[in-house]
Amino acid sequence: MMNYAHNKLLHSVEGRFKSRYEQRINAQNANNLHRSVSSLVTTPDTIESLLVPELQHFQCHGLDDLKNAKLMNRVDSKFILPIAFLPKLLNQLTHFYTILEINNNRISTYHNQYFDTPSMALYKDHHNGKLNRYKVRRRHYVDTDTQFLEVKFKNNQKRTLKSRIQLTGHSDEGSEFVEQQMGNISSNLQVNQHSGYRRIALANEAQAERLTIDFNLWYQHNQSTEKLTLPGFFIAELKQAKKSKRSPFYQLMSANNIFPLAFSKYCIGCALLYKSSIKTNRFKPILSRIEKLNLHQPFTTFMSN
Repeated sequence: MMNYAHNKLLHSVEGRFKSRYEQRINAQNANNLHRSVSSLVTTPDTIESLLVPELQHFQCHGLDDLKNAKLMNRVDSKFILPIAFLPKLLNQLTHFYTILEINNNRISTYHNQYFDTPSMALYKDHHNGKLNRYKVRRRHYVDTDTQFLEVKFKNNQKRTLKSRIQLTGHSDEGSEFVEQQMGNISSNLQVNQHSGYRRIALANEAQAERLTIDFNLWYQHNQSTEKLTLPGFFIAELKQAKKSKRSPFYQLMSANNIFPLAFSKYCIGCALLYKSSIKTNRFKPILSRIEKLNLHQPFTTFMSN
């Protein structure tokens, strides 16, 4: 059924966008829609109340059901969109993806701790365009109360290789694992950022791809009790074994003249939290886009529990 729906989508896209004139009209309509939805007041509670009915239309899968779409070695394509687009987007994806369901919940909560050196060498590697670079984080899957220590390596072929181990709560665990992945650079890593978001996790086994949708993103400095919240947008990340524009989601984005952007949640968090003490030039276009998406929902802070 998914293959039939996929082919139907491709046929629809090809038929709708044959000429440049039609593409210009589509872009104009998209801009008009953007302006109209940007004026809506969307809070975390109101957004989730709009999402729940849409999520019930998806077939579901469990944590152990995926074989082709686990993708620990993959390529990523990231898109940033206004939060008010999300309910309509989900409605368009129903026939092409299944949704992860845990304990009857189809939206999950993620908390992260990111590690870097005191001089923020991992951030600087990304900012300076180094091709082979690392990110290290401790991820807490709140809904299952499980934690993993993860090392992500982005190689010079733009592939992401993720390795991880499950944590059991011992204070000294994980250091040997990180050293095996990174070598000597791991010796002086420390927590320098906390972050979190709500996630919708979709998968298409036939296409061997996953699509994660993260919203209600927040950041917290390691030495602060306040959180910086970003309510105005969501991040859609397409994860594939091999980059293919025949993905149902990629086709839908292209049909609406929406294209992928280079975006690192860790680096954007650093740029927002440490902006007075680090270089952020590489990320200024993304920071500007985020600011525009939050014009009607400016950055806010709230105290931790």
